[in-house]
Amino acid sequence: METQSYVILLIPANDYGLEGTEEKVSEHFRYLQQLLKDGSLTLAGRFSEVLIGLVMIEASSRDVALEIMRNDPAVKAGVFHAELYPWRIALKAE
Repeated sequence: METQSYVILLIPANDYGLEGTEEKVSEHFRYLQQLLKDGSLTLAGRFSEVLIGLVMIEASSRDVALEIMRNDPAVKAGVFHAELYPWRIALKAE
């Protein structure tokens, strides 16, 4: 099955910093670890100078990518606001 690359930007939302944030961020990290094991996650990290995360995934469709993004525990809890963008890789190191 052919897949498409997508980038998810994660930006702190209104509930970031409230009680329970650390727990939701830990759940988010475990969720990303599972996506990596499942083969959906290409890379994940955050910018050094701003509190914005970037997650790259592979999905069979935009709907599947949206489902992955929306099922992130920190997104569901309102800790992160998430934006999804299709990504076309032009050059890639081997």
